[in-house]
Amino acid sequence: MTREEKHVKNLICLDKWMSNIEEGKQISDYLRKFQIQRVGIYGYGILGRHLVRELQGFSVRWVMDRSALGDDIYSNVVRPDDADKQEDVDMAIIAAVSDVEEVETLLLKFVTGTIISVEELIDSVCVWGNQS
Repeated sequence: MTREEKHVKNLICLDKWMSNIEEGKQISDYLRKFQIQRVGIYGYGILGRHLVRELQGFSVRWVMDRSALGDDIYSNVVRPDDADKQEDVDMAIIAAVSDVEEVETLLLKFVTGTIISVEELIDSVCVWGNQS
């Protein structure tokens, strides 16, 4: 995937996410509805940072990223090398639009819960919100 394609996919994802928010469809409400209590997030780029912010007050057990740089929102970002040391979660969210299959393969080694891409999650929140 080229850099431009990645930027376009991020923009489309963010647009759908904002539409959900504008319609009162929150990811945290969706997770609570389906009794997802412990969440892990892979990817702390644009999508990952926004996801951590939206889930503040929710039980985010770990954030993992290749660069492992945290910030004032989430300071304890871990590297994939430490994946096997992380707590199991009910859902691991891949907050990236590229290399999703590769990341899923890594997460399958230690996550027994659901593994979902942020794109799938946002689409699921949209559908769920329309049915509520």
